[in-house]
Amino acid sequence: MTNLKHKLWTEKYRPKIIGEYIFHNPTYKSQIMKMINEKNIPHILMSGVQGSGKTTLAFILIEEMGLDESDVKIINASDENSVDVIRDKVKDFVSTAPMGDFKIILLEEADYISHNGQAALRRLMEEYSDNARFILTCNYLHRIIPAIQSRCTAKFQFKTADKDDIAEYLISVLARERVVFDLDLLDKYIAAGYPDVRNILGALQQYSVDGKLHPPASDNETGVSDYKFTLIDLIEKDKWVDARKIVCTNVAKEEYEDVYRFLYENIQRAPKFKNDELWEEAILIIAEHLFKHASVADAEINAAAMFIKLGALK
Repeated sequence: MTNLKHKLWTEKYRPKIIGEYIFHNPTYKSQIMKMINEKNIPHILMSGVQGSGKTTLAFILIEEMGLDESDVKIINASDENSVDVIRDKVKDFVSTAPMGDFKIILLEEADYISHNGQAALRRLMEEYSDNARFILTCNYLHRIIPAIQSRCTAKFQFKTADKDDIAEYLISVLARERVVFDLDLLDKYIAAGYPDVRNILGALQQYSVDGKLHPPASDNETGVSDYKFTLIDLIEKDKWVDARKIVCTNVAKEEYEDVYRFLYENIQRAPKFKNDELWEEAILIIAEHLFKHASVADAEINAAAMFIKLGALK
């Protein structure tokens, strides 16, 4: 048995039963409770940001069905997403008779499944609906083809949790772990990791040393700490040249969309953008460069130009 003292907080504090799970939508709670009471589920599609509770709820729901272990299969589609996986591994599982009333196959991060794979999956969902139920989780709903969406008669969209609710939850964890912390420091951890609660909790555990929460440690070789955490400090000091450098040094091309969202969430931390008129101008600049991001030849140059404009606003 794993020693609780050394267990990952993300697992230690993950809800294990339906009574521990916090629903932010009462309608969703009613639907889930109905499934549990009837011991039956339809095909289900859960979508929303990372760390919003999709997988946790899926695991709880599977557990509440009381199925034999042989009737449950879990596949992480971010690793196994080809049409061959669907035709072979998934079909082999759903095409055999269940030990109980039905089988459940959980496809995590189903938005990574290839287009051909999703087409094959659609056919399996139709053909074996009598003895198999599919639960799909995804971060980006638009990447799931309409034919699969229509076959999932239960759809749950997980909204971004309120920062105050996240703070309350994290404070309770730190208290149970007897970790002393500064509220401003915790606020920066939340801002840097938002909205991924799992990611924030992992960071808090990593940097809770000797009963105290510390800022992220700098990399000994580069001298650069987690870029978002550093970026918050630079925003709060109106250091836009340094902010540009930290982003352009640390962010990969495919991550720039996240930078624009992060700036939108945190731009008002800058002293000059506490002014409503300047804040509005800043948001328009961020929106302009986010729009350009989809078509520019060089994402780094586009982002650098944005930071230059933000720094020039007065």
